[in-house]
Amino acid sequence: MLAYPRVDLSLDRLRRGGWAMGDLCVERPEGRVWIVTGQRRKHWIIAQAPSQAAAWWLAWDQANKLARPKRRSGRTA
Repeated sequence: MLAYPRVDLSLDRLRRGGWAMGDLCVERPEGRVWIVTGQRRKHWIIAQAPSQAAAWWLAWDQANKLARPKRRSGRTA
């Protein structure tokens, strides 16, 4: 099993980035699923995983990718 950062560390990173976040746990016949959602301005993130820590880390990873400057692809003259 992979080790993920504690939930409070991922949540702290997201809050410092200006994200409004929340989570919920859903019991399904095939097992428990954690769902984390977040919103910042016009952007939304949704992550789900079997553990709470993994779902929060995946949400942070999505937010981190949105924060990176986009590279422009194209040819130079």
